[in-house]
Amino acid sequence: MTVFNHLLRHLEQEPGTISNTSLTSLFQFITLATRLKNDIILVEPSLSPTSDPPFVLSPAVTVFLSAGCSISPAEVNDAWSLLKDVIWSGGITVDVGRLWETHGTQRGLAEYLLYPPSHSCLHPDCQHRTKGMTLKKAAQTYVVLFTMTKGPCIAKSVHLYCQTCGIDYHHNYSVFKGERTYYEHQPDSVQAADHVFIEKSVIELFRTAMDFSWTSATNCAKLYNLCLSHGKQTPADFKVKFELSVEHVWDGYVITSLLEDCERRMNTLVAPHTGEQRDRFTEAMIARNRHIQLYGYEQVRRHYCNRCTSMYKDEQGVVTHKVSAVVVDGVTVGHPCCAVYNCHTPLSNNHHHFCHLHSGQNDKCVIIGCDLPIVRGRRTCSTLEHRQVEDTHELRGQSRFQLQERLARARTTIATNTSLTDDPPDEEEYEFNENTRRALPATSSSQDRPGRKKFRAVFGRRRTHNEQLIVAPCGMIIARRTFFGAEGVASVKQFIKEVYAGEDAVKPNHIFFDNNCTLAKLAMGDPFFDNIGLSVDVFHFKCKHSQTDTFCQENCNPEAFPELHRDDGKGWRFNSSVAEQTNNWFGKYHPIAREMLAHKFNFFCELILRRNHRTEEKLGKDGHNPRIWPCQQVFE
Repeated sequence: MTVFNHLLRHLEQEPGTISNTSLTSLFQFITLATRLKNDIILVEPSLSPTSDPPFVLSPAVTVFLSAGCSISPAEVNDAWSLLKDVIWSGGITVDVGRLWETHGTQRGLAEYLLYPPSHSCLHPDCQHRTKGMTLKKAAQTYVVLFTMTKGPCIAKSVHLYCQTCGIDYHHNYSVFKGERTYYEHQPDSVQAADHVFIEKSVIELFRTAMDFSWTSATNCAKLYNLCLSHGKQTPADFKVKFELSVEHVWDGYVITSLLEDCERRMNTLVAPHTGEQRDRFTEAMIARNRHIQLYGYEQVRRHYCNRCTSMYKDEQGVVTHKVSAVVVDGVTVGHPCCAVYNCHTPLSNNHHHFCHLHSGQNDKCVIIGCDLPIVRGRRTCSTLEHRQVEDTHELRGQSRFQLQERLARARTTIATNTSLTDDPPDEEEYEFNENTRRALPATSSSQDRPGRKKFRAVFGRRRTHNEQLIVAPCGMIIARRTFFGAEGVASVKQFIKEVYAGEDAVKPNHIFFDNNCTLAKLAMGDPFFDNIGLSVDVFHFKCKHSQTDTFCQENCNPEAFPELHRDDGKGWRFNSSVAEQTNNWFGKYHPIAREMLAHKFNFFCELILRRNHRTEEKLGKDGHNPRIWPCQQVFE
């Protein structure tokens, strides 16, 4: 006798067994009781056969099932007498996904249906809408949905068209006159390509991996394909691969981040429906970058907590003044930029050497200071010395020349510190010997000698110099800015002033910076820096600043600032090494971001906002009371 016939006979004999029990409660009962099978066996007598279900459940199991299924203990006993054989045989265990793939696609059906959020037109003036009519003109296509728990699955994407308004409604957005408008309330999956959807939980996994472990999009895709795909292979008759690509990861990341940003600002994400997928969200990314540059760190700039700010009170307990500090430092994380020194105009392609404003420089000699036109087939002009430099540059890329350079370095008896050079790494220096008529790479120990000429050239792409960060001692990143040419102290000074400009800005009382001995000289006479201490952090002051520099010793020694000491005189009040720790985190993104265009680089670097959110949560949990300054005039 089949289980189904057994159930029918049982109900015929005792029709009131489950008369008051809902179908939902019965399914919950089967699911929960099936998982409790081993616990049920454990409390049975040792001679009871495990192959047969007991007639009565233990009191503990009965009470649990009663509460979990919202039924009475008596109904639990009735349900058990009816369903115990089904439960003991494994409950309801059907591989529904495989059934959909086997029998659904050939009949136009799929387990996952990606419909628009409504079957009606959403335009308020639509005649169909006012008449209560639903949309019936539909187009459907089979796609792949990359899920967290079931791997890649076949899904059906359906979009509905309103013939009255001309609006095409898709799963995540509507299309009108070639423009996508994303819905305010988004479903749990995001369309990353024409035939690819990704669950938000998968995208969040990727973003978290990028944030915590510096995982590239390439490795995120590999992680999913190897570990989360459950070994699924693309069906033979299915045209879309069950394989997540790098582009899918990036598009999912970008779209989700843009949607979250629009939700925070109560805006609507709009993007072109036509054109290439890689260009679809460029303008939206640039707009978001611009907004974050102007306002994104607005609250962070006014942050304070017990780790970065100390409050002082009078005898009545009223706060009279505060002492706060920040640390300024640069980290070498860059992207390709225009080869014209300090040009901020972004490249249109990361293989270009010049921006569109300086594209004419492509026809000029790459030797710095030479404006002569290049010779066809070369990157230098007809000048012999310049051509020799180019020949040496080409030879330098060959393995034999690299071995020669290694040998020359090994024979050098005087060690040189190349980290102190001000030359951007994109510029190459050569020395031309007028006697041998040959050019060789110049070394840092090379000196001007008769019959030798030095040339500097830019054969490759120039990259931005560094990302300058302002960090609070508690770990909150206050601001970020790209420095294109160098870490100029004047630029750092301007950066600080712009960050703390505005009526609502609360300036720090102390700024740590590696080169404060130069910044302090530049800041003389500038009222902005009145009452702001400028010192070098303890580590750099001891290791990298000369004891014979009187100005530095008198003006930038942290020991000279009493407010930097703890009240008990033991140790320092602030963690001035926080920038080094932050740079260690931020610098590890260099391999991921080094080939990005400016808009994508800036978009990606706003992982800083995620880190700040995480840092603020931890400060709160640790009892450091993070909060926001109400106004500028608090202590002025």
